[in-house]
Amino acid sequence: MMVVFTRAVVSDSNAVKQKFQLPGEISSLVVALLSLPIIAVFFFDRLRSARQRGTTIASVTLLLTYLTSFMFIFILTVIIHIRADHSLGLCDATIITCLTLYILCKSAGFLFLIERAYIISWPTRPRYKTPEYVLSSICIVIPYAVVAGIAMKNRVAYRTEGQVCIIGLKMFALLALTLVEVLAYLYLTLRFLAPLLMVHFGGQGLLLPLKRLVVRTCIGTAIAMLSVLTVKVSLTMFDGEPAWLCCLTCKVDALIGCSVLHWITKPDHADEGEHGTPQALDIGFGDESATTARPQAYGSNSTGSSPLELKSSCTTDIIA
Repeated sequence: MMVVFTRAVVSDSNAVKQKFQLPGEISSLVVALLSLPIIAVFFFDRLRSARQRGTTIASVTLLLTYLTSFMFIFILTVIIHIRADHSLGLCDATIITCLTLYILCKSAGFLFLIERAYIISWPTRPRYKTPEYVLSSICIVIPYAVVAGIAMKNRVAYRTEGQVCIIGLKMFALLALTLVEVLAYLYLTLRFLAPLLMVHFGGQGLLLPLKRLVVRTCIGTAIAMLSVLTVKVSLTMFDGEPAWLCCLTCKVDALIGCSVLHWITKPDHADEGEHGTPQALDIGFGDESATTARPQAYGSNSTGSSPLELKSSCTTDIIA
């Protein structure tokens, strides 16, 4: 097992690491040309929703994720296709740019999920007075910042005899980065599902929109985690990849991450009329909606429904 983690599967003498690969360059360019307009559509679609519903922390972090992903793909594509192979300095700049924008993109995504988990937990106190929110932020952001610094310090950037730019991370830094990301995804998934499961085991069952929310979250998190693991495994196999290949895998990961977030936050129009408000798993869950919904859950029970049923209904509306 230790051999797998310490020795590259693809040797340095492999043609991929020694010669210019035109098909690889074309593939990298095609992925960029497909990804950029898709992410731009995601960005403006959610920007329109944010303007209609009001700007929230969740909407800002989601839009920031799209923006950093777009910049990540665009800037790396420009650097790669002016041939980073020709300069060792440009080769090193490629891995620095890749790491910086990658970390920013993932951090924004984590902050979005932390905010989303805070909202669906039925908050009654400000964020800085909510232990779960504070601990979630500290336990994810600080370790991620630490391993990001370690990764930046232990980056790999050199040119082969065939003048091919090789970039990557040293093994221990790569494993640390992978571990923190995977644990963060696992924690956020459990943190996100906990309030919904409490409603379910309370005896009332989950409303249909909440069931859809659970399914989307589980599937989306699993896809994002598999995408992260795939990219990291490819790096361990090569022990430093050609710049075009490293950036290609990271660009695909960024596109998958944005697609997953867009799918998770997709409005559920099928249930729009169920409670008089859109059952939208979107980004417009501000304080105003929470304030409006709370009296229904904790006020008089004139409809004959149990408080738990009303809370389930209102929780669904708040995360809209």
